[in-house]
Formats: sequence, C-alpha cells, structure tokens
Amino acid sequence: MKRTIKIVLLTLFGVGYVLAQSSGQEKPAEQVYNNIQVFKGLPASQLQTVMTFMAGSLGVKCSHCHAGPFEKDDKPEKQTARRMIRMVFDINRGNFSGMNAVTCYTCHRGQPTPSTVPSLGQSLWQSAGAADAKAVTNLPTVDQVLDKYVEAIGGKSSLMKLRSRIVKGVRVGADGVVVPEEVYQKAPNKLLIVTRYPELVLRKGFDGARGWARDAKGATILSEQDLAELERDADFYKDINLKRLYGPMNVKGKEKIGEQQAYVVEAKSNKGSSERLYFDVQNGLLIRRYKEFKIAIGSFPTQTEYEDYQEIDGIKLPFTLRWSIPGRTWGRKITEVKHNTAIDEAIFSPIGLKN
Repeated sequence: MKRTIKIVLLTLFGVGYVLAQSSGQEKPAEQVYNNIQVFKGLPASQLQTVMTFMAGSLGVKCSHCHAGPFEKDDKPEKQTARRMIRMVFDINRGNFSGMNAVTCYTCHRGQPTPSTVPSLGQSLWQSAGAADAKAVTNLPTVDQVLDKYVEAIGGKSSLMKLRSRIVKGVRVGADGVVVPEEVYQKAPNKLLIVTRYPELVLRKGFDGARGWARDAKGATILSEQDLAELERDADFYKDINLKRLYGPMNVKGKEKIGEQQAYVVEAKSNKGSSERLYFDVQNGLLIRRYKEFKIAIGSFPTQTEYEDYQEIDGIKLPFTLRWSIPGRTWGRKITEVKHNTAIDEAIFSPIGLKN
C-alpha cells in the first residue's frame, strides 16, 4: 500500500503540511489521530487533505468546527459536519455505486449554509450569440504549443547549458506572513527548498531518489502526493520534457486567464492526476497549471499561476508563483537567480543535516 506511517502536522509555506515516515503499510487515521469517527480506515496521511477540502467547500477556517484541541467535541458544528459526511457517503453509495458524484461542494459552493433558492439574472429563452456558440477551430497541435513554449523560455540549447540554479526570494504565506526562502536545484533531478521562519527553519528536498522534509526535530519521508509533486519540481529540464511527464495530451480549446487568451492542454500525469496546462496564445509562455487528484470525498484541486517572466542567462523564468488549494492561496516572489554555481551535493540529502 502506501509507504507512509508517522504523521507530524506543520505549518509549511503557509498551509497545513503532513510529514510521513516510511515504515511499511500505512496506519489508518484513527490510529494516529484522536477521536476519529466517520473517517475510520482512511490512510492517516490523507486526513489533512480531506479536512482542507471540506473547509474550502464551505468557505470556512478550521475553527468553524474545532475549538482548542482538535479532538474535542464541544462545538455543535462538528457534530453537524459528521452527520453531513455520513449523508454524503449514503447518497453516493445508494445512488452512484459509491462514486464521489456528490461532495461537500456540490451544495455548499463556498458558503457555510447552502443556498436553496435559484439565482436570478439570466434568461434561458434567449439563444446564445453566434460568437458564443461557435466552436473553436484551427487550434494548434500539442507539439506546436509545446515547441512554442520551449522557444518562448529561451530554447532547448540555452536550457541545456544550465546545470544548476540558486533562487532567493520570499514566501508569502496564506496568512500574509512574508519570510525568506531559498531554492537550490541541480541537474538532472535534485532540489532543496529552505524556508526561514523567525523561530523555525523548514527544509524539503529531493536527492534524486528520495523526497523528504524536516524541521528541528529531524527528517522524514514525504507522503505520496507531496512526493510526486516534489519529484516533478526536481526535474531540472522538465520544461523541455513535458511530453515525458504526461500520457496522451490534447489541445482542448482556448480560455481567458485574466486579460490573456490561453490554449488549454489537457493531460494525465504519469502519477495519475488529471491536469490542464494553460499557454499564452500570444507569447507561448505557461501561465497556469491546474490539477486534480482523488481523495476519500472527491477530487482535490490545486492550481499554480506563473507570472512576471524575466530573462536570466538567456532563459525566461516566472519571478512570481502563486499556489491555490481549496480555501488557501500562497506564493513565492523571486528576487535573485544564479545559474551554474557550484552546489554541495550533501545539501540535497536529509542525512546529517543541521538546522
């Protein structure tokens, strides 16, 4: 099964983060957390993601249901949440063969109390305009979109001249707190991210084979979804190897992202998540990545925005990145980039590191 066991909850990069220690078959949530009732049997590493999905679906923070220690049952909203979860499970079992056709978001749509009255302001008797009804035609092929992207960021030859990268900037947390952050990358697939809070230094890395994260208490192996994302980010040349990271890809159409028109490329990653990549129609740059992966109560969405591209050493990099999950958005603002600087291999390994 999954290879995670020991769970430690940290606030990493402005969001709840689960560390998991490799030790065979994973324990269920009720053996790791106290007072688990409706999620018995759920792998422990998935509990925080499920809670985030629920909070985002209702547009609330954890304190909506929890007060003091999370295991306490002194808020009626927590009891209501348990009844609603059981109701959703019953609906899906009784009507959709156990599939997650109905989720918290189906009714709540970002509101603690679901709306029961239809919205106004549209006329279903008016036909759509010709421009709205007209299908998108003359779309480029996937190869054309990806080739334009590679050229837009500097071309394959320029990218292949680079063997390492050191990035310095700040992490803007979901709570608005700004702290220093450094990113170290080395070809072909080594990565270290260091985030320095006033009283805590958090590190996570990929050493070419293993993903890990640590604070002052020591290093542990990442849970499955976090490891998949970390491994992808560690690929130094992923921008020129996108077809290797995905199965079949197709250009679905065009969408407007802010003021920009973007080609939408649909794909499924080699790790099983459904994804959409958005490439600026005019300049070819990647401006958004959206993905979903399955959890116990639905599909969990995440989104990355790539902004403020700047040219450094013949290639273009986004100097602002923004990540979103249900109910939370955080980001990184880059202030300095250095290429082909010597980096000690030891920093990518969790073994023997000092905080």
